[in-house]
Amino acid sequence: MRVAVSLLEKIPAVFSGLVFFGLCLFFCAALAAAFSPSGTGEWLSLDFSVLRTALFTFKQAAFSTLLALVLGIAGAFFCARRNFPGKRLLLSVASLPLCVPPLLIALGFVMFYGMGGILNSFLKDFFSLENPPLTFLYTFYGVVIAHGFYNFPIVMKTCTDAWNTLPAEEYDAAVMLGAGKFRVFRTVTLVQLLPAVASSGMVVFLYCFFSFVIVLLFGGIGVSVLEVEIFQAVRSSLDFSRASSLALVEILIAMSVVVCYGILEKKGADSKGMAFGGAVRRCRNIAPAEMFPAFLFFASVALFLFAPLLCILAGALRDVPSGYLSRAAGAFSFSPDNFSRLFSRLSFWAALKNTVLTAAFSSFLSVTGAFFFACILRTADPMKKNVFLRAVPLLPMAVSSIVIGFGFTRLFSGATPLVLVVAQSSLSWPFALRQISAGMDRIPLEVTDAASVLSPDRISAFFRIHIPMTSRNILSAAGFCFAVSCGDTNLPLVFALPGFETLSLYTYKLAGSYHFQEACACGVVLALLTVPVFVLTSGRQEKK
Repeated sequence: MRVAVSLLEKIPAVFSGLVFFGLCLFFCAALAAAFSPSGTGEWLSLDFSVLRTALFTFKQAAFSTLLALVLGIAGAFFCARRNFPGKRLLLSVASLPLCVPPLLIALGFVMFYGMGGILNSFLKDFFSLENPPLTFLYTFYGVVIAHGFYNFPIVMKTCTDAWNTLPAEEYDAAVMLGAGKFRVFRTVTLVQLLPAVASSGMVVFLYCFFSFVIVLLFGGIGVSVLEVEIFQAVRSSLDFSRASSLALVEILIAMSVVVCYGILEKKGADSKGMAFGGAVRRCRNIAPAEMFPAFLFFASVALFLFAPLLCILAGALRDVPSGYLSRAAGAFSFSPDNFSRLFSRLSFWAALKNTVLTAAFSSFLSVTGAFFFACILRTADPMKKNVFLRAVPLLPMAVSSIVIGFGFTRLFSGATPLVLVVAQSSLSWPFALRQISAGMDRIPLEVTDAASVLSPDRISAFFRIHIPMTSRNILSAAGFCFAVSCGDTNLPLVFALPGFETLSLYTYKLAGSYHFQEACACGVVLALLTVPVFVLTSGRQEKK
């Protein structure tokens, strides 16, 4: 009887191990297929157009990250050191890039800043203009602004959490020695915040570097990135040799950024300023000298973040043709007709069902594989010194979904929904690993050792202890992976499964066919599907 119970307890370990190694196997096979020569025998060729596209992709990602860092550090300063109305609202947008798909942000910018969008229509009527006065959206600057404002909450949240733990002793000592506020910030505070800045900056850079939908929707002439070029080479021209060359360059750049981040983070962590746990300074009201910078910050966030998001909701509820606001101001009214038309489509309900099922299975596989590898890290490298084990989850973070989708299309002649689930899981499990490992790190090693002594074997003890004690982290990781899968437009576009659409792909096609109001309604449904799941699971995690 005891032997049977022991065998049953090992089933989760064996299953999670199979899932993890299966995801790694498929990921490596797809990556190898993406770099293999084409059927014509052509090998990789790096011509000037490939290098030019790579340079532009790096340039827009770097400037987007710089904008996100400036906004994020400014927001972190106000959230960590100042009191102001709407502070909780500003902090609540920290989860925006994680639970709101980029497709909705791109759609909101098009609806608000597009040629026929709300702001241009208003300015044309108000100033009696013939042409739209705002055309930045379809340029390099439009891409940078969209990326920067969409991703700055990541920097703001990370730096706010770090800022709240900074001791006041070094700051007070520098002030007593006569250093000005800016010099104290540059030489003391910024050095202490360097690990948080590097960590969030690396994530934002990779998000912007792998950007696809935002550039695809409103990237103008000369505004093309590696992701878009790979997609067009695979789906339009069937030039697999060029796609492989682009994929190789993209991954080499991304891996270089990840390596540089690792070096920078280590140097920042070794700095003497990283002594957390001391007394922190209390927040005070915004000083008169800070009013103008505060106004610029809050006004820009309202104009470039909240306005496009609210535009999606307004577009979904508006009962007027799209192209619009000022012309229809006298007849403006809200109506559920857009949702009624959307809900009357059988294809919408099929897309909703496909989205829920795909996201549920992808979340399950991601969390299962991540939990197994988290157990390996906890057992084999509790002091976090094994470079190889710590580098394993970094590889999927440095590979885009377009490249993996390209590799899977070369592995399988006819992709299926199961292939889509596996592809999503092979990319998202490292993000689940971060949350699960954070929960395991809080479990004292003495607890694990005591359970091993009292249990028949180490595997049973490990799963008996770590699953219950990290259940909230597991739930949070599952919610995050579910939201990411729901908002994924890249892989469904690359696979182009016949008769199979997800809500994000459905929204993209509605917007592409100029059914903007129905696209907004579908986007609202997508947000209602992803945001509550993410907020509820994250909320339970924070309460712990």
